[in-house]
Amino acid sequence: MKLLVHQRTEPGFNLACEEYFLTQTTLELDIFWRNAPVVVIGRNQDARLEVDEEFMQRRGIALIRRETGGGAVYHDLGNVNYTHIRNYNGPVDFETFAAPMVRALRALGVDASFEGRNDILANGKKISGTAQTVRRGRLLHHGTLLYDVDMDNLTGVLRAGEEKYKGRGIASVAARVTNIRPLLDIAPAVEGFIEALTGVWDTDETYELTEKDNAAIEKLRREVYDNPRWIYEKIR
Repeated sequence: MKLLVHQRTEPGFNLACEEYFLTQTTLELDIFWRNAPVVVIGRNQDARLEVDEEFMQRRGIALIRRETGGGAVYHDLGNVNYTHIRNYNGPVDFETFAAPMVRALRALGVDASFEGRNDILANGKKISGTAQTVRRGRLLHHGTLLYDVDMDNLTGVLRAGEEKYKGRGIASVAARVTNIRPLLDIAPAVEGFIEALTGVWDTDETYELTEKDNAAIEKLRREVYDNPRWIYEKIR
């Protein structure tokens, strides 16, 4: 298994990077990456129903659509994202592919556990959500890690989506999620957390993006992920 940790933080590049390795290579790869402030909506969502667009504009938060399903999530540089690319022909299986992250977090002292359909929790609160897709014998499993995320932005930008919880006895986003950093005895900045996390990761060798990789990723970024037709209309 190869491990890629890169410093690109443009959301369009990062989602294009995932799709490129999923569909245009045969590599089995784990990727760790971060995004500049952005709301990432699921493949089948309507952005207008999920986010507070006025809040986004005031805070300079971008919007992008991913290939996998699920709900809208907020990313910033305090959030660590991870992606597993595998050869796989089985059914959707969140727990199996979330297990390496649970083990790594536990090795760092976080009392993490997989709960529900696709979440990782610590102290009863969500620290990671995951999503998955399988295409032509290739699996993409990716997730977020709320390490030191701006919770004001997270709750503000997703406030519109909380309408569906009102009157149903379901806790707000703020009450249901937590950052990982306060859970650690020694809490480094996010770069130190990534270094510690990859230090306990089970991998054979590291991988560096090539010129060919970057060219193909940039093409996919321009044609799909930074294209308003994909973001707002799901047309590609």
